[in-house]
Amino acid sequence: MSVPKDKFDAFVSYSHALDGKLAPVVQGELERFAKPWYRMRALRVFRDAANLSASPGLWSAIERALASSEWFVLMASPEAARSEWVNREVAWWVANRSPNRLLLAVTSGDFVWDKDVGDVDFKTSTAVPPALRGVLAEEPRWIDLRWLRDADLADASNPRLRESVTELGSAIRDMPKDLLIGEHVRRHRQAMRHARLAIGSLATLLVFLLAATVYAVIQSEEAQSQTRTATAQLLAATAIAEMEVQADRAQLLAVEGYRMQRNPRTAAALLDVLTASPHLVRQVPVGATVTAVSGSADGNTVVAGTDDGRLLRWRLDTWTLDEIRLGHDEILSVAISADGGTTLAVDGTVAVTWKATGPSSPLSFEAKGAVSIAVSPSGALAAMIVKNGNGADLAVALYDPATGSRIRATRSRKYWSDVGMPNESTVILAGGTGAWERMRTSDLSVSSYSDDTTTPAGDYAGGGSAEASYFGYIKYRQVVLQVNNNTSSGEIKGAEVPVAQPELLTIRNDGKYVAASGGGTLWIASTADDPGAPIQLTGSGRIDAMAFVGNSTKLVSAAADSLALWDISQHSRLSRASWVDVPEVANVGPPPRIAVTRDGKRVAVLGGNSDVGAVHTLDDSLVRSEPILPFYVEHNRIPLWSADGKWLWLVGAGGATRVLLGSGPDVGVWPAASDAGILAAGVSADGRRAVFVEAGGGLQVRRTSDGAVLKQTPGAPENPSLANGLSSADLTVAAAVSADARNAAVVQSDTTRRVVVTDVESLRSHELAGPPAQAVTFGEGYLLVVRENGDLEVWDQEGTARQRTVAGDAGYAVAIAVVPGTGLVVRLRSDGRAVVIDIPSGVVLGSLQLPPMTRGSTASPWHATSMVGAAGTVELLTATSGGSLVRWPMNDHVWLQIACQTAGRNLTVSEWRSVAAIDPPEDLSCGRPLD
Repeated sequence: MSVPKDKFDAFVSYSHALDGKLAPVVQGELERFAKPWYRMRALRVFRDAANLSASPGLWSAIERALASSEWFVLMASPEAARSEWVNREVAWWVANRSPNRLLLAVTSGDFVWDKDVGDVDFKTSTAVPPALRGVLAEEPRWIDLRWLRDADLADASNPRLRESVTELGSAIRDMPKDLLIGEHVRRHRQAMRHARLAIGSLATLLVFLLAATVYAVIQSEEAQSQTRTATAQLLAATAIAEMEVQADRAQLLAVEGYRMQRNPRTAAALLDVLTASPHLVRQVPVGATVTAVSGSADGNTVVAGTDDGRLLRWRLDTWTLDEIRLGHDEILSVAISADGGTTLAVDGTVAVTWKATGPSSPLSFEAKGAVSIAVSPSGALAAMIVKNGNGADLAVALYDPATGSRIRATRSRKYWSDVGMPNESTVILAGGTGAWERMRTSDLSVSSYSDDTTTPAGDYAGGGSAEASYFGYIKYRQVVLQVNNNTSSGEIKGAEVPVAQPELLTIRNDGKYVAASGGGTLWIASTADDPGAPIQLTGSGRIDAMAFVGNSTKLVSAAADSLALWDISQHSRLSRASWVDVPEVANVGPPPRIAVTRDGKRVAVLGGNSDVGAVHTLDDSLVRSEPILPFYVEHNRIPLWSADGKWLWLVGAGGATRVLLGSGPDVGVWPAASDAGILAAGVSADGRRAVFVEAGGGLQVRRTSDGAVLKQTPGAPENPSLANGLSSADLTVAAAVSADARNAAVVQSDTTRRVVVTDVESLRSHELAGPPAQAVTFGEGYLLVVRENGDLEVWDQEGTARQRTVAGDAGYAVAIAVVPGTGLVVRLRSDGRAVVIDIPSGVVLGSLQLPPMTRGSTASPWHATSMVGAAGTVELLTATSGGSLVRWPMNDHVWLQIACQTAGRNLTVSEWRSVAAIDPPEDLSCGRPLD
């Protein structure tokens, strides 16, 4: 036996049964990340299989390794929790070393912290070993590696794995994650410089050797390919590291990584950044720090002032950005009328009126000492707070924005910092401490006021609404609001917002929402009696100014030199608006049934147990329209489109089928050919044959021109010795027909849940080996089998050879869909996340969070959800009971387009060089065509 005498940076404890393949990868990545080129490793990590030699004293060797390790990394899983060795290692560490030096990486199972008890919730935490009971003083920061269950994903080039390793490495090295990533980039550049020097020296020597020159060319091409691969992966990994900090830069880096090398790893990074900030609508660079911002009540226009004297108008309906210049001084305040037609701004010396229509030149007029400005909803009046030269005295002035002439003014009895105009007859003044004053515009007389100071002692952040009708403050993560009128006093309502160090607070004009920022985070919270959880707007950066856009769900924020628009009603940047209603189904009923034409232009939607169905046109219209073909239908009908989309067949029990024109009434009926229910249906590529799969496993092959039965096999025969050993007790629980209708697959409901595949032409069947199954579906030339343990098996279409297995778990729902033409398969989890898998590689690209039902009471809406891929439009269509049809583009060109549009700018050369060691492309425009 020999154990190294020198120190280890970390000790990895894990279950050999579960994580025997993953642990070496984690060890290797910890040792290699940010490694100097001249050293073997950056960290020394102990892992028993790698560092122990044969010895009779196994525990004593492990104990010495524990004693010489600085950190303890526990790869937590149910198997590890049950492992005697893992518990013994954990127990030694907590008894002899600090629990603060214990890091958790959960690879399977659950980790739940009980805030009330202040300990791990051992009733629900299946991944935590007993030795940790009562050890942790507070909830630890733990790394989620449960997505990495397929060994094929445990790859150094996987950007999500590198991100997770960075979390562990930053703790072990006592270095912030962003600095560690920077160190990795710097080391990578050093390695690349040395590589280039080596290649250059070799090239000089090979001038004299012709044969070796050929070899050098081959090696150079290989080196360039490897450099290109490494750069693409580095861009992708950096994008993931920055997606919650600086969304625009993260998206641009992910786009460039994917452009450089289109593979599942860079596609995963692109999908990750697109789904990381679901409420981000668009960003736009403005070239200077934004000092003031406001939004119109109609929700269509945002105005902003900059520190270099420019006034910006951002039209949200056309995405156009216009600007004028007041001067070169910082703009102190901006305001905009309800319809966005009139914009005003002041810089302490002059004021400007900028009309959206009419004369192209803005109107400037003197406004010396003006520090804050407001405009009435109609744009007919403007109010300003004006201070004198020494700042001690203040006045309130009323102006005509159209002429710039002062209408009236009055001295103020107190110091005010903010002014608002909720209507044409009222001016509201606020001072940032809770005091307020309301004045009449007719004579600037005071109608009501409050001198009460409601803000607390110590550090807090205060803010108000654009109309100054509300004031509030945030302290200790609690927002307290008050209304600035004489009908209410004191604290009226508030919200809890998880901003530990608040810097800015703004309130919507109706007081129903607040937004708070601090420490590089941005949150929106409701002030309702039942507010729900606050919403984090990730990727915002450090906020300089922000405002709600009227009483809409939109918020505009300014960070550094860019504006960002957020919309909390936007569920995802990838989902496309659809007005197609999905009928509600009962708790015990089947999910909704949807079928889309091959060109993706029309969709049929049926409730699983409803008698209502409809055909809708799928276009990009944002206007609600009536379905082109509503119809009533018997329960449990399956919709099936003809190959050309002209006919819609509603297939019922025994194959009894109603034939509808795709945009018209019934035109015929096909009679039933049995008494069995129908579980699946498909149509051949030439459109001449329809194949129905019966509940007992039997098949019907029908001629589509008249519904005549061409072939039929019985299902569940009475004699157990007949066809394939099936008996009447064997009922099919899941079935599918291939896209070309040449094969059918069924899952039988006996105890084995076996899968049977049938050749439609010969009607010969065979079983697939494997554990019990719960679902089947066909892709383009392959068969997918969902096992009850969550694994996804990929077979050839005939079911003769298994090609790969994508590891899963029990957290998956039954719904699964293939997106034709992409190689992508989407599986639905029980928490409503649709997991996107690249089938050729088996790599999990990411996931999409489906919107919840909007009505109804289905206990588990995700088990009442259907999904289907649309070939013509390259989309995923999802339909949840009691909700609406949602369209998800699955085309990489669309993903790139969304990323570029949202970022609103191009990656700069300096940003490229800060990450990559090779020269950037000559054209860095984000929207350029793919190579």
